Amino acid sequence: MKTKLGQYKKFDFKRPNVIVSDDEINGFCLKIRERYKIDVEKEGTVEKGDYIVIDYNAYHDGEKIPEVSAKNHHSKIGEGFLIKEFEDSILGKKKSDLIEIDVILPDKTSIKYLRGEKVHFEIKILSVMERVIPTLTDAVVKSFKIEEINTIKELKEYAKDNIYYQKMMNQSANTINEIMRKIMGNSQVQLKDEEVNSLKDEIFEDFKKQLEKRNTNLQIYLSYTKKTEEELLEQCKLEAETYLTEKAIIEKIAEEENITFSNEEKERYSNYDQEELNQKLYQKVVLFLLKENTI
Repeated sequence: MKTKLGQYKKFDFKRPNVIVSDDEINGFCLKIRERYKIDVEKEGTVEKGDYIVIDYNAYHDGEKIPEVSAKNHHSKIGEGFLIKEFEDSILGKKKSDLIEIDVILPDKTSIKYLRGEKVHFEIKILSVMERVIPTLTDAVVKSFKIEEINTIKELKEYAKDNIYYQKMMNQSANTINEIMRKIMGNSQVQLKDEEVNSLKDEIFEDFKKQLEKRNTNLQIYLSYTKKTEEELLEQCKLEAETYLTEKAIIEKIAEEENITFSNEEKERYSNYDQEELNQKLYQKVVLFLLKENTI
């Protein structure tokens, strides 16, 4: 594949005014923290939404029923996993409390001879926990395991970069398309037929899979759109050519402008596959093009 770049700078489009506020950064970090809630031992009584660990033994006519007994059973109160009367007896109790209760087992109980029967339960509460959003510390940030980010400062920089890029992309989508259209019009890219055909087939097969997910198929689609399979394949080929041309131009600009990953970024992206690395490089080149072509 040979690429000859034409003009790719100084097109003078209007630059979007992108500002990332502290509130946006904190909001981004909060969403991450919410995904990593932790269980914290609770001093008070059991409430709905709490997480408990219990031992319980079940007895029928004085005989212990191993199948309905358990040790170190974990459950969330209010989720409906426990029999209502059983769960209600735990509400308001606290760690180390012992509870005894008689429960009529439901008709859908898996053990047939116990369906509709009264069973006596002895319950011991081993632990009461509530799930909370962790306070940000460097240790907590490290536990997130996000791109090798280990400190609060790095997390906030990561948040700012992501928000800035997303806002820039949202506000600049049309500008980016126009910049790329001009660059592609000024440049020459010789594509390899085998690469184009391979990607064309991949796009075509992916399109058929998407149709199947929507409970339809290629024949129905062609009938509805009044297209032939050859026309659709030609459309897929055009998409493949456009994608490969843009990719070649992006890579060439990165080469010409020496747009690479810093040592810190290389370390951060060390576990990324090639597709993810290509996307990160694409982002850097797009931001460069926006900077060079907007005023």
